[in-house]
Amino acid sequence: METVPFEFLAIAGKLKSTFRYGELLAGRRESVADHSYRLSLMVSLYGNLLETDEKRHRALRMAVVHDIAEAVTGDIDYVRVASGEITREEKKSLEAEALDRIGSALSEGHRDAILSLNREYDEGTTDAARFVKALDKLETLLQLVELGYRAYDRPELIANYADAAVERFPSLRPALADIKKRLREEFRKGNIEWKPSYETSAS
Repeated sequence: METVPFEFLAIAGKLKSTFRYGELLAGRRESVADHSYRLSLMVSLYGNLLETDEKRHRALRMAVVHDIAEAVTGDIDYVRVASGEITREEKKSLEAEALDRIGSALSEGHRDAILSLNREYDEGTTDAARFVKALDKLETLLQLVELGYRAYDRPELIANYADAAVERFPSLRPALADIKKRLREEFRKGNIEWKPSYETSAS
């Protein structure tokens, strides 16, 4: 029987107190662990959109570990990248260094598995990776709906946030359209312009 990887689990446990952008209406901030849990739940709920049990199982494992580097880097969110505070290349470099550190706390087999899942997710070329990437964006968009319009300091970055990822996995277009209906209502409540370009083909 393998020994317990205490160092790895201690690092991963930091995701419970690594907070993401924004604050929930109740004043509680969302952690990366919160996000990864609901993403994993969404992967389970929509798993029938993948063709095989093997792909569904891989997608679920990918969802669990897709943000594990943030236990070391913290949340490097879309707003920071879009505003130029940090480049995509810098973000990738920081995450690669973090994964190396995390991997060093694991046996070779577990390290290779987690690095493989993260590499597949980042490359986004397999069905499982495109599926998880699209749901990752949808989960974030759903959280923004729950935050409410008062949190929309950059509304122009929100409305189309998930569009490109969903277009790479078109079976999720109806889910995107459903979430956008609620997002559009939040824009209306905040008297924020909802532009025609924000609509989706399934809206």
